[in-house]
Amino acid sequence: YTNRVSSGAYRGYGKTQTTFAVETIVNELASILNIDPTELRDKNIIREGEVLRIGHSHDHPEHAMRQDSCKLDYCLERGREMMEWDKNYPSKVIKGNKAQGVGVALTMQGSGIINIDSAGATLKLNCDGFFTLQIGAADMGTGCDTILAQMAAEALEVPYENIAVHAADTDVSPYDDGSYASSTTYVTGLAIVKAAEEMLVRIKDEVAKKWEMSPSDVKYEKGMFFGGGKNISLKDVSYELNCDQISVTRSHKCVHEAPPYKAGYAQVEVDLDTGKIDVLKFDAVVDCGTPINPNLATVQTQGGILQGIGMALFEEINFSKNGDELNDSFMTYKIPCKKDATEINVEFADSYEPSGPFGAKSIGEVVINTAAPAVIHAIYNATGIQFRELPITPEKMYQALKEQKLRNEDI
Repeated sequence: YTNRVSSGAYRGYGKTQTTFAVETIVNELASILNIDPTELRDKNIIREGEVLRIGHSHDHPEHAMRQDSCKLDYCLERGREMMEWDKNYPSKVIKGNKAQGVGVALTMQGSGIINIDSAGATLKLNCDGFFTLQIGAADMGTGCDTILAQMAAEALEVPYENIAVHAADTDVSPYDDGSYASSTTYVTGLAIVKAAEEMLVRIKDEVAKKWEMSPSDVKYEKGMFFGGGKNISLKDVSYELNCDQISVTRSHKCVHEAPPYKAGYAQVEVDLDTGKIDVLKFDAVVDCGTPINPNLATVQTQGGILQGIGMALFEEINFSKNGDELNDSFMTYKIPCKKDATEINVEFADSYEPSGPFGAKSIGEVVINTAAPAVIHAIYNATGIQFRELPITPEKMYQALKEQKLRNEDI
């Protein structure tokens, strides 16, 4: 029992915290070994073609998942180039009282939860050649309505404008476990692809009946059916064939581990007199398979990184002795705002996931995970002070610098 507000889910929850711990430990280890932290990681990271045993017993190799899309080594190296790592690592002093440092962190996430996450999709052919797509996934600002409509249009070979999306209405939508665990693109997307494939088979069957030929002799391309010297468009199918309304519902369950990967590089500047910390730049390289919508994937990455910077430097909940929350508004609970948005550069690895829809993996959660450990690593390289608890506010930085100065004077 507690009088405090209970915690709940937040982007990448669980993974974000453990990534901070693990990647900080790796960076500390690199310092102890006196080795470049990017070199230490390069010696130990998983690579394409190797197996992933997360979530499975190491005693049963048949359960291990081969990674057919893993460009983590590329993400690590490309991030080095973007940050000009060899030039900037570990740090440099600017104008006497300002110190700059760079930091690195790697991460992975899931694409849905294996053997748990499932989703459904319903496609209906309308009389005008348009399709209605019903899904249970909720668009929480991720752009999934757009992305899922794009996949339906691609699978059906029709313009994007021909897909009308109706999402997350529990009265009529097919079942979906929910927009969580980075599952929507990967899991719901595959349900849509299955539904689209069956939809085309059903329409071909109706066309074949009308033309009195075998369905295998009916060909389809970009909204047109061909066979035996005849052709008919999707728009005319319902009018001319007088067939029953065609509606298809298919589902998909996550049965494969297809994790996205990410390398994050941060450059910070610390005011050695006041403890003020500024993130000058953050470079990110993401392997999310083939991005369905690169623009949406980019802003997802930028937003996640800024949230991670908030975790590292701003966001802190304080309680009074009797459990009252002292940060009960955005005046006292600080989050990064537009003025705090730093230069965030995003690139994507050339990757293709065979088990995903059109080669895609997830991106929703993986993007937040590297920000905090990379920023803390950059602070360490700039000041020589290692933090293990977040956030690092200017007050905490100032106090740590003061204590460091006293220790140095004693020496």
